[in-house]
Amino acid sequence: MNKPTRKQTRAYALLCAILAVVLLIIIIFPHKKTTPPPSDHSALSKEIALFGDSIIAVKEQRKPTYTKRQPRQFEYDTSYRQYYREKKELANRRNEMVVDINHADTIQLQELYGIGPAFARRIVKYRNLLGGYTRKEQLMEVYGMTNDRYEALIPHITVDTTAVEKIAINEATVEQMKKHPYLDYYQAKAIADYRAKGNRFRGKEDLLKISIIDEATIRKISDYIQF
Repeated sequence: MNKPTRKQTRAYALLCAILAVVLLIIIIFPHKKTTPPPSDHSALSKEIALFGDSIIAVKEQRKPTYTKRQPRQFEYDTSYRQYYREKKELANRRNEMVVDINHADTIQLQELYGIGPAFARRIVKYRNLLGGYTRKEQLMEVYGMTNDRYEALIPHITVDTTAVEKIAINEATVEQMKKHPYLDYYQAKAIADYRAKGNRFRGKEDLLKISIIDEATIRKISDYIQF
């Protein structure tokens, strides 16, 4: 084989250099793939129909838009202050309040400390059965009354006894007498039997003549009978 000439050697070197440059360009700058056109039924094709063939325009249209968030407005809530103010005012009213338990209705009784709707109804119901309270201590006979609650009520209650209903012991029937909380049916019947024998009650001492009525009952009922 003949030795290549100098001219041929230079041509080979130039060709190798050109190939190296082309290969380097391919490596550094890869060929950018073109996006295949969307199908006729795709959502992108509809957008292209509106905005042209530019894919960039379509993508720009798809970008979400952001609006600057307005600073949140906070309103100072004063409702809790109003609640505690009213609670304090109610406590002050309760400290100064004095209620007559013989004339107060359930609404007025609920203004007293420790008295709710149910307990106020019990106080009124027992008052009606008695014919009115004659002593503060009778509140202890109301179902559910405790010593602590009673002690808290004492400074805030009064008892007007002028309107207390009394039993005419010499005329009342057994039915009328047994309705009173301090007398049961047998005691009422014994009083009626005593009268049926021609006797009349002139004072509390006459009640002691009836064996089933003890002194404790007489002390309690004496404020509710008239002779």
